[in-house]
Amino acid sequence: MKKNNPTLLLIDDEERILRSMRMLFFSGYNVRMTTDPHEALKILREERVHVIVSDQRMPLMQGSELLRLARETSPATMRILLTGYSDLEASIASVNEGEVFRYLTKPWDAAEVKKVVAEAAAIAESSFEPQSHIAIPADIANIKPRVLVMDHDELTAKTVHEILGDRCEIIWAADAQHAMEELAKQDVSVVVSDIMLGETNVSYILKTIKQLNPQTQCIVLTSFSDTSRLIELINQAQITRFLPKPVGKNNFARNLESMLERFNVLRSKPALQNRQSVAPIIDPQEKILAGNFLGLFGRLRAKINA
Repeated sequence: MKKNNPTLLLIDDEERILRSMRMLFFSGYNVRMTTDPHEALKILREERVHVIVSDQRMPLMQGSELLRLARETSPATMRILLTGYSDLEASIASVNEGEVFRYLTKPWDAAEVKKVVAEAAAIAESSFEPQSHIAIPADIANIKPRVLVMDHDELTAKTVHEILGDRCEIIWAADAQHAMEELAKQDVSVVVSDIMLGETNVSYILKTIKQLNPQTQCIVLTSFSDTSRLIELINQAQITRFLPKPVGKNNFARNLESMLERFNVLRSKPALQNRQSVAPIIDPQEKILAGNFLGLFGRLRAKINA
């Protein structure tokens, strides 16, 4: 039986952009296009769409808002945001609301776009299949979730304690070495991290976590406002929430609860972990640091299990 081509939905308010993108996918895909976000949502309701690629700046609806509604309308559809603007607000919204798979910038690299869409389409195909639950053994299910707080400021750890109480094992790491050691001891359910621990940028740790355990959910809580760094963390670390400091306690609590719930879903439905796959680390220095971390991780795990 011949397999149908995956459906790709493209949304941009400029027809010429849509025509250019369609040329990249003239074979191998069922391509749907529209300049109207409302029409895009109608297509999502009526058809099985594997991948949606949306521009950010559109007059009728921002792309991040469209992807938020797309996530509610068709959760299995993989979501990609495309923009030519270094827009921090859009980047944050795409993480927190649209839970995007990748963030691509204009002018795009044709080979990269094709590679990302192909990867997303393959993941979506399995996501549309019925997801079987795996029974978590009682001795594992009864273990308290571990929440690792990576922050130079102890107040963040205290706030997490106040929110979660005794329901979770909460570990505070104020430096990168301690954080890496805790990650090696045992799998972590949720990581709450600033980008900077003192003078150390720990993006390489966040980017490596998903390689070690795709179930782990990452919340970045920071006053750091570099849009390019955030886009890297979306693509290379699959961070799930970005909360600029200072963050209100109620908002923080909602996001912590949501991430714990998401961790449990991924633990019981391993097939969904494919949706957490990350792009390779690009920065040469971060590659070295990530490699050193993986080496340390392996040595510590071997020592613990000996």
